[in-house]
Amino acid sequence: MQDPVSCLCSCIQSYVTRQDISYVFRTKEKIDDLKNTMKHLMATKEDVQRKLHDPQHNGKLLDNQHQVKDWLRDVGEKEDKVERLLDEYGKGNCVPAGSCSLNCFSRYKISRNAFKLIGEINQLKVEQPEIKFTDIPPPKAVPESSKIVGKKIMSNVDIVRSYLADEKIGIIGIWGMGGVGKSTLLKKIRHSLSGDANMGFKHVLFIEASKGIHVEEFQKQIAERLNLKSSAGKEDIFNVLNPSNFVLLLDNIWEEVDLIALGIPHPYSEDNSTSQFKHKVIFTTRSEDVCAKMGAGENIIKMECLEEDEAWALFKHNVNLDVIESDENFKEIAWQVMEKCGGLPLALKVVGKAMSNKKTIQNWEVVLNSDTEVVQGVHESLLPILKFSYDNLPRNIQQCFLCASTLRGSSKDDVLECWMGLGLIGDFVNLQKAYGKAADIFQKLEESCLLYFSDEGKVHLHDVIYEMAMWIASDCGRIKDKWIVKKYDRQAKITTEDQENWRSANRVIIHGHFKLLPNLSHQCSGLLCLMMQGSYHLENIPEGFFRQMPNLTYFDIQGTGIEELPKDIKCLINLQYLNISSTNISSLPKELVYLKKLQYLICRYLKRLGKVEEDLMSKLQKLKVIDIYPTGWVDPEELKKLKKYNSIKAIGMSVVSEEVLQQLSCLPTTKLYIENLDNVDFLSFDTLSCKDHGFLQELEIRSCPQLKELVMNGRKTHLNKLIIFDVKQLQNIIWKDVLPQEFFPTLKRLSIYKCKLASVAWVLHLPRLIHLNIRSCAEIEMLFNVEEEREIQQVSEPPMFPHLECLELAKLPKLVRISNVALDCPRLSYFSVRKCLNLKKLPFERGIINGQIRTYCDREWWENLEWEDASSSHYLSPYSLDESLSPPTYKQDFFWRVNLMVFFYSLPVFPTSSYVLWNHEC
Repeated sequence: MQDPVSCLCSCIQSYVTRQDISYVFRTKEKIDDLKNTMKHLMATKEDVQRKLHDPQHNGKLLDNQHQVKDWLRDVGEKEDKVERLLDEYGKGNCVPAGSCSLNCFSRYKISRNAFKLIGEINQLKVEQPEIKFTDIPPPKAVPESSKIVGKKIMSNVDIVRSYLADEKIGIIGIWGMGGVGKSTLLKKIRHSLSGDANMGFKHVLFIEASKGIHVEEFQKQIAERLNLKSSAGKEDIFNVLNPSNFVLLLDNIWEEVDLIALGIPHPYSEDNSTSQFKHKVIFTTRSEDVCAKMGAGENIIKMECLEEDEAWALFKHNVNLDVIESDENFKEIAWQVMEKCGGLPLALKVVGKAMSNKKTIQNWEVVLNSDTEVVQGVHESLLPILKFSYDNLPRNIQQCFLCASTLRGSSKDDVLECWMGLGLIGDFVNLQKAYGKAADIFQKLEESCLLYFSDEGKVHLHDVIYEMAMWIASDCGRIKDKWIVKKYDRQAKITTEDQENWRSANRVIIHGHFKLLPNLSHQCSGLLCLMMQGSYHLENIPEGFFRQMPNLTYFDIQGTGIEELPKDIKCLINLQYLNISSTNISSLPKELVYLKKLQYLICRYLKRLGKVEEDLMSKLQKLKVIDIYPTGWVDPEELKKLKKYNSIKAIGMSVVSEEVLQQLSCLPTTKLYIENLDNVDFLSFDTLSCKDHGFLQELEIRSCPQLKELVMNGRKTHLNKLIIFDVKQLQNIIWKDVLPQEFFPTLKRLSIYKCKLASVAWVLHLPRLIHLNIRSCAEIEMLFNVEEEREIQQVSEPPMFPHLECLELAKLPKLVRISNVALDCPRLSYFSVRKCLNLKKLPFERGIINGQIRTYCDREWWENLEWEDASSSHYLSPYSLDESLSPPTYKQDFFWRVNLMVFFYSLPVFPTSSYVLWNHEC
């Protein structure tokens, strides 16, 4: 006898009209449709493959190889999904004999997935690629120098890749003397693991080490590469790396690195052959002993200096060939100069660049007349050779190079600020001119191979070049302690011996975690520059400290824990530069008025600075740069006095009233923090800084309750960061005869919180935007409406974010779409969405994204996304917001369970609405 539920279901099936209810009762019909649709797709796939393997196309190039490859991959994925769904259906989730299973949800899920797959398969059939072949073009000629010089490097790359493919090898060491090319090889290995040749590694982490680097610094770098918080610990790093394939590239380690302490799953050889994942570590070092301690065993590569033919090829690549090949005698002298470099690639490159503008034999003979010979492994003999690149620079750029060498790892802006403070930039009309001068200097140093810049814009130089700079600073080794550059470990004390060395020092630069400054018992009359950065353990400066250094001109204690400046700072009557940024100092002492030569007063990010002592600034009549951003301010009367001095080149501060804002409009502002201007209903950009000398770099507008319009007008800005926060009435951003990409050519960070803006279409095409954060804007329905953007910018190019790395969206209740067209975001790596419940589609389509995008979101939101292109989801790696430090493992019991309960209210009429209860359980 048929059961009552079956009777009930069979009675009402003919009345079912809603799509979601048909999923429950027409499961077999949809499965049959899926089988037929897949059968046609497989026939199409076989046709494509037959064309690909047609013998008549042998020796030809497929025009759209990537498109065909992606299509075949997608077909394979659909085939796997269909097989899994058919298998699930066949295991009895739905009874095929015509009766109805009590598990309505299983029927619903299978039917819905079948329906979705049918749509995706039909789309694939539409996208079937055309098969076209063309003749392979003849290979381009490779310059002989590139063939020869690259031979060893590429051979070693192949060796390392073979090690990576070997399941029994986990740690690989590369060693050799400084400048021999270890870092170049490691970068080539990293490049070889990009794109389709990445050997299945999800994470390829390149970390630059240095002498004395601590575990915390290593962890911070690794966390940044993994898009974790900078405070992430070893457990957080381990949780990300352990369940994935990764290769860690450690460049330039000087001692054994404890991988376990870093959170790196140690790639023990005995475990690798049975491990589910590939865990590999490759490192470079100058020491063979470090290779042994790291456990590389026999899996090491020793980098040797180049043979004569390779060395000559590299040398020729960096000099002026037309000059040295113009005469056989010249060529012979050039060969002899090349031989003096001892085959060391760094020396060949640096000396070659230095000699590239020397056009007479006499210039070249200067190098030959040097008594120095390069002895492999002995840098003292190499430094005079490298010094020719330094001697080739103008005097002022030489000094800039030596200064930058002590600040490696710093940003360009920090280096420029130091150059200005030491008087190395010279006089400048405005800050823009200073930046222009600095850019030229950076370019010359980079062209001379003395400096290079990381992807983050940090200044770096090779260790051997750094040793050369320190050697030059010590008068070529004659005055050992002329410059003291030292890093202290973990609250170490400055020893008596170190204190004694200050007596003859010209410059002292100390970093690290030192806690106490010495009570100097002797005069340091030669000390001109004192930098003590980064030690939050350092809380005070002893009384009488400044009396011992009467000629000090440059003093920098930024990033320390110092709470106040002692009164004897008034003894520094020659001081020109003072930097107390990011310390615990809450007020500026009135004794600063005695520093009559002070030109730079840098007090950024002092939490409780507030109003500066009255008349303090106006009495320092030589001030050029005042930076008390974002908490410090001076009253309008003080600003009026400052306007009388032509010396002011830049000022950054908090704006606490309309009167202050009015006075600042005639001064060259660089950073403004505008807060609580209760009566301002619009702001115009051309009033935020002096029209002739303005160089506004950072702007934050916060809590201005009446502000409704922001007018973009005037000349292009130099803004790097713009934050609009809690401006609840802001409805319009108006563009007056300017285009966003021209007005904001350098804008890198943009944050908009709590306002009434309905669109931010103008953000499209900002050429340098890296970080975009939009939150709590209740009126936004679409972030980037391309039609609006074209009205503003009058351009027809497709929208793109060439440099965007981070996109964060939160609390946008009306947001339905991010963009109405696909966005090109080639560098996007971090995407966060929170409480945007109406956002159903993402603008990331196949072929747009290079690599994986880490997506932080609510799981429920992720589960309900609609994909226009199903393959797009493969480019995104979802992470739960509450597990932002470790990715979830996608196991069956981790998914949300949903129980669907259908209630029937009457017979035979089906209710017009269904009641659905979603019960979320983990």
